[in-house]
Amino acid sequence: PAETPPPAKPAKKPRLPALDSVRFFLIAYIATGHFVACATKDATILTFFTQINVVVGAFFVLSGYVAGYVATELGKYEASPRIEPAHKYIIGRIMGYYPLYFFVQLLFGAMFVYADNLYNGPIATAWHAFLTFTLSQAWFPAHAELWNAPTWFLSALTFAMVVVPFALPSIASWTKKNLKLAFGVLTSLSLIAKLAYSYDLGVWTILEGMTLPKLHPNMMFWNITRFHPFYALLEVLMGVVACRLVMLDGVDGDTEDKKPPASAAVVVVAMIGVLVARTFGWLTLNDPLTRVLIFLPLFTIFLMRVHRQTVYNGGAGFAGLMAAKPLVYLGNISFPIYIIHGPLGQLFYKKAIATKVFGFVFTKYPWFFGCYAVITLLFAMILHHGFVMNPTVQ
Repeated sequence: PAETPPPAKPAKKPRLPALDSVRFFLIAYIATGHFVACATKDATILTFFTQINVVVGAFFVLSGYVAGYVATELGKYEASPRIEPAHKYIIGRIMGYYPLYFFVQLLFGAMFVYADNLYNGPIATAWHAFLTFTLSQAWFPAHAELWNAPTWFLSALTFAMVVVPFALPSIASWTKKNLKLAFGVLTSLSLIAKLAYSYDLGVWTILEGMTLPKLHPNMMFWNITRFHPFYALLEVLMGVVACRLVMLDGVDGDTEDKKPPASAAVVVVAMIGVLVARTFGWLTLNDPLTRVLIFLPLFTIFLMRVHRQTVYNGGAGFAGLMAAKPLVYLGNISFPIYIIHGPLGQLFYKKAIATKVFGFVFTKYPWFFGCYAVITLLFAMILHHGFVMNPTVQ
């Protein structure tokens, strides 16, 4: 009898190093925005860099894009076996970031506890410790930014990572037509929440990053709109759907893989243009509406174009530039930058802490902001090589 031919090997997925670099540019912008007010009072600079709540959505989309790329099959309508059993996939994803988060919580724990106890007392501090160590803070809109404030993102992302393995098999089975429809539905669901916030509070044109909390008409509503894990899940799923659109190129008569990849640089210019237009008042639309209607669609197109340039254009063009080794390295240390920039910022710029440690707040020296940036970068490198890449931790 004729021998049964061996099963065909699954198509090998090429690496997408440009996506690593994207992480660095996103976190560099966000980290700058968190503390730039300590370095300057220039309204133009502040307005440009404090559109954090527009840009942070890109991190959720990117996280979903990478999850979709890793956990679904290239050129097939199926998910990867690696998502089963779901609990192991979930634990694996969370443990990809929790060890460093936990370590920094301990490293700066005394500082966090001191400040929290000073303002809220020991019982509230103990409760806040529980929320932060369990990454539950994003579910509490008035307390999402406890201790290491930027890590509310990880709290929201953790919920998304719990849901993703259950959604991936269905998403992986969809055709391009259905994927495009799904992207529209996800965007519409996200838009409804942003419209509710904008309409109920009458804040269609507000620049949230430049608005003091006491001047905002309803901070609780705003916090729900920007922190709630369900809205983060929608953006993560947008990323998964977008990735699948590229992974199905050339399947069932599709000819996308035969076309010259469109320019990613043009989209970068457009995204920066959105931030500039809002800075100078040419685009008067609040943060959440700008995010869902303009910035995230542009960012999604950017990811897909970089992906296609890498795969079909030999990594040439803008994708090739983003894949340069120095940029990829910065991308590799972007997570430590994200984790450490908040605690270091508190150490130098939070009055209760800085005066306790140094006797003054570093806002009196605007030039120190550059030093803070360098210190953050050095700490991130140490954490990356000494902790993240440590074989025991891995």
